Amino acid sequence: MKRFIMLCLACVLMAVVASGCDVPAPPPELPTATPGSQNPESEQSRFNLTPVRIASDRGFTPLATQPGTIYFVRASHLWRVSPDGSGERELSSLPVSGPPQPSPDGKMVAFISDQDVYVIPSEGGTPRKIASGEMADRQRPGWSHDGALVGYITFDLATVGNVQVWAAPVAGGEPILLATMSGGSVARGPAYERQVQWSPDGKWVLVSGVNNPMRLLRWPLSSGREGDARDIPGGEPDWSPDSRTILYTESLAGALLTYDVLDVKSTAFLNEQQADGTGLGEYAQGPGPRWSPASVGVDSDLFAYRSRSQEDGAPRVSIRRRGGRDLAPLPSFTNNPSWSPRGDQLVVETGYLKDNPLGRSWEATGLSIARVSMEGGHSVAPLIEDARWPAWGK
Repeated sequence: MKRFIMLCLACVLMAVVASGCDVPAPPPELPTATPGSQNPESEQSRFNLTPVRIASDRGFTPLATQPGTIYFVRASHLWRVSPDGSGERELSSLPVSGPPQPSPDGKMVAFISDQDVYVIPSEGGTPRKIASGEMADRQRPGWSHDGALVGYITFDLATVGNVQVWAAPVAGGEPILLATMSGGSVARGPAYERQVQWSPDGKWVLVSGVNNPMRLLRWPLSSGREGDARDIPGGEPDWSPDSRTILYTESLAGALLTYDVLDVKSTAFLNEQQADGTGLGEYAQGPGPRWSPASVGVDSDLFAYRSRSQEDGAPRVSIRRRGGRDLAPLPSFTNNPSWSPRGDQLVVETGYLKDNPLGRSWEATGLSIARVSMEGGHSVAPLIEDARWPAWGK
């Protein structure tokens, strides 16, 4: 009898083990649409989403630094003005083809004029040409972290549809070819703004074209190691001040995402309350998100982006916290934000929508200063008239 009981117990144990092996694993979570996005994440990308590890919220603290200088374009010329409206003057009469870009230390300004790249001292002086080529449209130059190089993008005349990415030495010398990318020509319709951006710590350079994907390259350029060169679907990126995270856009009217450079993962913001991008058809501009310089890797970090009113589609600038809370947007008919060096103010374009045969387009008429409140109710005050493409430098 004892032997019989032992055999029965053994059979029961084997049955339990076998049944456990046959239990199917639960199905993975299905992708869900991102509020504010017309392009929900695909099932494949959803499985790759992992939260970026950030520190506990310490509250938002502006940086203790000088107010800086605002650069802008008026009548196609380069100008500057102090944030209080004083010191307004023209820096160069050369025709400016795109947004100017101040150097990391605030001592120089780079800009593109027709088929040339120039730099000029921020206090004024004679512009100095550092590169020439078949400049691609819809771009702004980018500075290396040490101010020694200026990145720009040209059309590849040898291959239709390709663009070439260059770094021109500010001190003089031949430009360095960083990359050749396809999908460079967009004849009509909305497109990303082209950008060349070095990380603040100087370890990476990121290139964004008018189409997907972006190209992330280790700096100085190297190869042979995994991750030295990566393609990231999306556009219009901006580096976090700690160089850990890239903030970028899924599409011209899609979700805002972050890419953790160390983890090689991305995560979408899932609770945006504002419609991303200007949504102006042929004249649409993408969200173009921008980190506040005062961001330190906590929930209260701020970023601003282009959006539009859900009532009438009017362009306006939206502001949100990294941890998931949208602040009140700026009033309608604001666009193209740029953060102050302190990180608690924005300079924005003000303007109106102009009717064209292909739809409405944004027309800037001046600049305003917005003082950001973490509780909403931002104050917006006019700065100057007849201005566009603001860039707030140190």
